[in-house]
Amino acid sequence: MKLSNVKAAAPDKVACKFDNSYELWREATQLIACGTQGTRQPYYKDFPIYFDRAKGCRMWDIDGNEFIDLLCSIGPIILGYSYDRVDDAVRAIITDSFQSSSNHPIQVELARLLVEIIPSAERVRFMKTGTDATLVAARLARHITKRTYIARCGYHGWADMWRNGEEGGTHRAAWEVVLPFDGTADSLEDLIKKTPEKFAAVILCPADTKPFTHENFQGIVDVAHKNGMLVIFDEVKTGFRTALGGAQELLKVTPDLTTLSKGIANGYPLAVVAGKAEYMERISETPTSATFWVEGLSIAAAVATIKELKEKNVPGHLRQVGSQLIDGLNRICSDYGIEDAAAFADPVPSMPRFTWNPKAGNGCSHPAHHYFFRECYRYGLFFCSWHVAFVNYSHKEQDIDEILDICDFVMARTKKNWKTANAALHT
Repeated sequence: MKLSNVKAAAPDKVACKFDNSYELWREATQLIACGTQGTRQPYYKDFPIYFDRAKGCRMWDIDGNEFIDLLCSIGPIILGYSYDRVDDAVRAIITDSFQSSSNHPIQVELARLLVEIIPSAERVRFMKTGTDATLVAARLARHITKRTYIARCGYHGWADMWRNGEEGGTHRAAWEVVLPFDGTADSLEDLIKKTPEKFAAVILCPADTKPFTHENFQGIVDVAHKNGMLVIFDEVKTGFRTALGGAQELLKVTPDLTTLSKGIANGYPLAVVAGKAEYMERISETPTSATFWVEGLSIAAAVATIKELKEKNVPGHLRQVGSQLIDGLNRICSDYGIEDAAAFADPVPSMPRFTWNPKAGNGCSHPAHHYFFRECYRYGLFFCSWHVAFVNYSHKEQDIDEILDICDFVMARTKKNWKTANAALHT
């Protein structure tokens, strides 16, 4: 890491303590397998493991520490925690019954909204998780084309078919027919040419597909259709954040099928497969159903969320505050003479990334990277080292200024201490 003596250290701050979190964590490890979900485990020695309150863009842990959050529950919180309009909609429907032996009419209201705003949506079906949605879309594509192989780019969930080459109980036969390509139209064409089997579909996560341009995405669609494949945009992460209609609206490229989740209901569990009517109407020919997919709470939350996104131009606000954060982080790096680290839109400002290795994605191993993010937790900023960040509508200009103040302080400590701290870990 190249450094220069440009800026003096920021004023001192008081570090958080996590005694109550670690006492509860010790008990949890004796009761819950591995203590908690993998994405919620403590990543550093000093880490806020348990939060019992959250509002807007802030969270409070059980030790009384306050944090500004830049992970937003790994993406679903698009408006803010405990957002009144959404939670009021849920409270209203729960009084009349959100679950019955048939259908709640609110399903139709949400379907109407989705068909209106998602370019590829002529019909929709509801699920619970992003993995549900990608599995349903893949199964539907295989049924329609009567083919098995699928080309993929990006992350699509935890199911066997998406975990190419991984062990831990995955079934090789599931993932060896799902082949990765590097996200370009040329790479997809090369994969098709060298694979004896015909492909049912290509599925891509727009956040992971580079370059993020109309030309590249339209090229992928054209190659796929030329070879009789359906095109699935996995917009679990990019839906509603990149634009109200997702990356497909921003890029002006329309897939055959789309998967949505995360931002759709501001944290309530819901996923959707949407697509062209000629394909979606055949979903009843596949074994695709589950008991809780149409419960009304999450659907009511989604209706309220989407109306708020539309009325308040939330994607525009996310771009604004995301850009403010990116510009501020890069300015801090410049001020401290740190040339290796960079902040950038990944792929849009509402999904900012800060890293010491821009080519590493979620896998940066630079010790200064981990020192910086560990210190962010210690000083009241929930800023994740292993994932792209997220902003929400409750992040205002003054919140970003406060985030940058913490980052400035932490960067001063990083510049001064990371080498010593790293050496201590290896002695």
